[in-house]
Amino acid sequence: MTQLAHNPIPRPKRSQIIMIVLTAVLSVGLYFLLPAGVGELQRRMACVFVVAAMFWAFEVLPLYATSLLVIAMMILFLATEGGLAELLPGLQPLPEGVSISSTIFLAAFGSNIIILFMGGFLLSAALTKHQIDRAIAAKVLAPFTTSPMMLMYGVLLISAFFSMWMSNTATAAMMIAILRPILKQLPADDRYHRGLVLAVPFGANIGGVGTPIGTPPNAVAYAAINAAEPGTITFLQWMMMGVPLALILLLLVGQLLYHTHKPEADLKLPTIEGPKRISWYGKLTLSILLGTVVLWLTGQWHGIGAGTVALLAAVALTALSVLDKHDVDSIDWNILILMWGGLAMGVGIEASGLSELVASADMTALPGGLLGLGAVVVVLSIALSTFMSNTATANLLVPIVLALSLTLSDRVELAVLCAMGCSFAMAMPVSTPPNAIAFATGEVRASSLLKLGGLVSIFSGLVLIVGYRLVLPLVLG
Repeated sequence: MTQLAHNPIPRPKRSQIIMIVLTAVLSVGLYFLLPAGVGELQRRMACVFVVAAMFWAFEVLPLYATSLLVIAMMILFLATEGGLAELLPGLQPLPEGVSISSTIFLAAFGSNIIILFMGGFLLSAALTKHQIDRAIAAKVLAPFTTSPMMLMYGVLLISAFFSMWMSNTATAAMMIAILRPILKQLPADDRYHRGLVLAVPFGANIGGVGTPIGTPPNAVAYAAINAAEPGTITFLQWMMMGVPLALILLLLVGQLLYHTHKPEADLKLPTIEGPKRISWYGKLTLSILLGTVVLWLTGQWHGIGAGTVALLAAVALTALSVLDKHDVDSIDWNILILMWGGLAMGVGIEASGLSELVASADMTALPGGLLGLGAVVVVLSIALSTFMSNTATANLLVPIVLALSLTLSDRVELAVLCAMGCSFAMAMPVSTPPNAIAFATGEVRASSLLKLGGLVSIFSGLVLIVGYRLVLPLVLG
């Protein structure tokens, strides 16, 4: 009783209650307003989609809680085996012979991509625990201290590199920690001081597009694409698209940051120090990481899936005591649950037949055809991710994109475009975790993020649209 008294259950806020009521009205209204030709399961899935969109967009519940709610709703409303689909009343009878098992929604949590991302989180935890990340970053960053511009590029490039292989949140936190001794030796009111801090989130956000595990939106798209057609896109193919894009943007962003945050003429750069030595467990972690990356990049030759490779890495890290129980407990399980909700919703859209309804719309009739459609996808991805979780945005948009009445190659390219667009929302402190970390230092004003981050977002979107018809078809064949 004493514990309960000290930790009371928080009461719902008035805004939460209003949003819950509004969401209920919208979803029920949509159910009854859809045309008569829309089937019963399609109506129900459309209502679930509205709940997911409203709750994720306005964070009525924690994002992972909304994922669990959406999965439970789909099981209850759509599953004929293990759910209540046949018992619930509806405007129309269910199609004859329809059979949807609740296990198809639950199985998404054990999908290849969830295991892939879990392995990435465990590798990230091992790098941080044994200070491999800081040792490598400090070692690699030291040569860039020859000039202010070189240091700016060093922070951008190293943040981007680590963000390709570990959580961009962990990358941003690590890079800020490495920069703190440098920042303390720079004039606090110098523009260059703020520019270095901004280089961390920009580098982490841009670098994340380089691999399927770089950001959760990448993982959502990678999983959905390979679920629709196994083997459509490999780990290496994603890198062939993402890495050149990231390098182009990093080169341009480096110039933008430097020229808007030029240092004083007589600015002296301090030296950078990392950990003095690497422990035996640190060397073991580094070996496991290198072996994992090699297996990921050579998947088309040995045939072992990326998720299986990540599982082998997880086995090595835990069986060899590189990570203990506390380390495993500390990874971002909430992100995995959030991704589960998105993957399960894709399953629900397909199983309910809602994908057929979406596919009936001729999206190629838009001005500009496929290029116009690609521009719409990029703008929506960046705009929504600016104000809500980029993972939630990918969860909402990727299944819809993959349901369009287009060829498989066109849908795959649009899904990749959507995922990458979600990572380029950089205008607000809440847009991405690296933005929030940089803003929390107190070194960066919201107005700076809005101006520079917004400019980077716009430019990144333009580069994506140009590359949509020039680069993606070449890589994906």
